[in-house]
Amino acid sequence: MKKISIVLLSAATLLAAGCTKNMSEVLNQDPKSAPSALGTALFTQGEMLLTSTITTTSVGISPFRVISQEWNENSYEYESDYNLTYYNSPGGFWNNLYVNTIHNLDLAKENLPGQYWATPGDLRNSLVITDILEIYSYYMLVSTYGNIPYSQAESDTIPFPAYDDAKTVYEALLTRIDTCIAGLDVTQGAMGGADLIYSGSTTEWLKFAASLKLKMAMLNATNDPTTTMAKVNEAIGTGLFTSNADNALFSYDPASPLTSNPIWYAIEYSGRHDFGPGGLLVGTMNGWNDPRLPFYFTQYQGSYVGGLAGNPGNSYGSYSDFCCVATLTNLYSPGLQGDILDYAEVEFYLAEAQAQGLISGSPNSTAAAANYDSAITASIEFWGGTPTQAATYLAQPSVAYSSATGTWQQVIGYQEFIANYNKNWDSWTDERRLGQPNINVVSPPQGAATTFPLRFTYPPNETTSNPTNTKAAVAALPGGIDALTAALFWE
Repeated sequence: MKKISIVLLSAATLLAAGCTKNMSEVLNQDPKSAPSALGTALFTQGEMLLTSTITTTSVGISPFRVISQEWNENSYEYESDYNLTYYNSPGGFWNNLYVNTIHNLDLAKENLPGQYWATPGDLRNSLVITDILEIYSYYMLVSTYGNIPYSQAESDTIPFPAYDDAKTVYEALLTRIDTCIAGLDVTQGAMGGADLIYSGSTTEWLKFAASLKLKMAMLNATNDPTTTMAKVNEAIGTGLFTSNADNALFSYDPASPLTSNPIWYAIEYSGRHDFGPGGLLVGTMNGWNDPRLPFYFTQYQGSYVGGLAGNPGNSYGSYSDFCCVATLTNLYSPGLQGDILDYAEVEFYLAEAQAQGLISGSPNSTAAAANYDSAITASIEFWGGTPTQAATYLAQPSVAYSSATGTWQQVIGYQEFIANYNKNWDSWTDERRLGQPNINVVSPPQGAATTFPLRFTYPPNETTSNPTNTKAAVAALPGGIDALTAALFWE
């Protein structure tokens, strides 16, 4: 996005070939005009950068594992205490999505038509898939900051774009994903090997789009149940993920540190030990004899022990570490796949929808329990556990949906908290959506600068380079203050 990060983007014209735009303009480009880069290569880069933004442990980009207390910081507890200015987390997250991810996906849409395609349908599907990832990127941005540049964000002639109303952007993204779903042709192919998630399978991408629509719809379920109900049922009708085989997992290349999973790079290759398991997460799992414990953590002196949030005394070797079990979910593996959307997540959303009556029109605790069970089972099996372990876990009165203590938000929210152990942004967002665990009450960090963050503040480079529009965006926030605790429209 040139006008937001002026020095970092090239002057190449960005073609916004979104699913809501006139795709014939893209399809009718002169194929003899050689593009500056292969569209498929740009797509791969954009796909990797989106995944890495979600996956990375860098507190200067995505400190969400620490904020949500899935993980804990050793020695340097800035983000644990909600001090996000030290490493400029708001600027890093913004730039990684706007400057890197959306920029590459825009260029991919511009250059894909210049390549050879077996059929026009293959090209059209490739453009749609590229746009789906761009929608995901904008969804994360608007859910993190509030008002953001959107309608002018891809303009080559507007260096300082206006900030669109957050709810308006959110609704536009829901419309855009609908158009993408309608535009995918599962009888045709896509970009094949350039797609490191589904290898160009349009059938899987259609499930992904429907599941992303469900994810987006559930964000605003409390404030707009009518729209949410319509979108949830539409997503179900399209066809959601039905097993872990559908999980959207990006395949990193372990041949080089630069193309390996960033978690491995941070906790193994770097030789640093900046993070450890969060005490709230470990304590919750201990209390329920969770079978994922040995897949998540090592033992410390015969027990699973987590660090206290914001405790300056936390240090490597004084409590449990991340586990090194040789499974597909081994955080110490350079080839660990990046998870951007999975079946367990989908089943949790369906459980929430059933609990709120957003599918049949009235709350259905039996259906909610079934989705809840499926979600937990999927998570346990994904991490290496067995169906028997899942059944034993779910049979505990303190875990079973029908007998667990608390509201549906507490019952489902705590289980999402456990399943989100390595989900980064989702761990923070689910806590913002459901209010569970209620960090401010059950585990306030030592030395916290404020209460639990509900959003990111706008990046410093935005307030200096685009001050007029940024000030207008701040004025739209509750109290007109650019604060971490300012609630967004859906919270």
